[in-house]
Amino acid sequence: MKYFTKEIWNEEGYQRTAGIKARDDVDTILEQNGYKGIEICVPAEDREKQSIPQKAGYHVKLYKIWEECLAPVGNGDVLVIQFPIVNHSVLLARCITKVRRRGARIILLIHDLEILRAAIRGSTSRKERIRLRLEEESLLKNCDGIIVHNRFMKRKLASMGIPAEKMEILGIFDYLIPEAGYAKAQKELPVVIAGALRPHKAGYAYHLPGGSVFNLYGVGYEADPQDNVRYLGSFEPDRLPEVMEGSFGLVWDGETTKTCSGTYGEYLRINDPHKASLYLASGLPVIIWKEAALAEYMIKNGCGIAVGSIEEIPERVHNMTQEEYDAILANAMKISQRLRDGRYTQRALKKVLEREG
Repeated sequence: MKYFTKEIWNEEGYQRTAGIKARDDVDTILEQNGYKGIEICVPAEDREKQSIPQKAGYHVKLYKIWEECLAPVGNGDVLVIQFPIVNHSVLLARCITKVRRRGARIILLIHDLEILRAAIRGSTSRKERIRLRLEEESLLKNCDGIIVHNRFMKRKLASMGIPAEKMEILGIFDYLIPEAGYAKAQKELPVVIAGALRPHKAGYAYHLPGGSVFNLYGVGYEADPQDNVRYLGSFEPDRLPEVMEGSFGLVWDGETTKTCSGTYGEYLRINDPHKASLYLASGLPVIIWKEAALAEYMIKNGCGIAVGSIEEIPERVHNMTQEEYDAILANAMKISQRLRDGRYTQRALKKVLEREG
């Protein structure tokens, strides 16, 4: 049998999935490919306010829940876990080790890794480093296969002692929107910025230069309108693709328009941001920081351009001929169909299972 875990929060008798768009899409792709979902229903508790004994008790509680839910998984089975788990537990690796001893194969599909962000920050406390080793590093070392974002993430994890031979590269996240239309994409339209727009996450969006017009979509935008910056509200992930209008979608992070900096900006060097998948699935070409891991993908597939700063955008777009833009747009549309069909996740799963099989 092929299984995958699906985390559910139980709060005062009300259950809700712990998913976001990226996780929900993986769930759907797995179901479409014959995987059976195992619901991990955990109690929602405010762990920040708990005492040390209460926190320890919650870790034990989570361990027992996972152990019971994974009891059917045994010899010859495959279990896919989207990682990190939503309700982190230092005891999860012990639980997974038991499942492996029964003869099952464990595959981790990486969304984010706090252990990598901690390495970027460089100011992580000793207590936090110990927790991350127990929660993330131990599981990464003791699973059977790992689906990582790109070759840069693979290289970074290998440098931390994670066996390179168990890692398979995803390439880019899929984005399932089978019934949605496409963005209105034309060379002369504004540049699109979509996603979380709160100042601490997207500080650059509050210092956008003149020369280009920007259409902003997302939550948390706190600035007054400007002549060249238009905030157009937030939309559900499945509806956003058909309401966006622009020439390119911008993949950027950090505090400044000069370069991608800070923890969020530096993380782009090893991370595949989901907003890139949103743009391409919507039929929008991409503008991305030239030092981002995904810049390589955009250039190789001819579906975007890479820049060193946002200030470069007006000249790059102005000097682009209509024929050049049309070619990039056509390539973005080709990628769009692959993302909408879930092909990248399917391919990576097939490869990692063949490697482990």
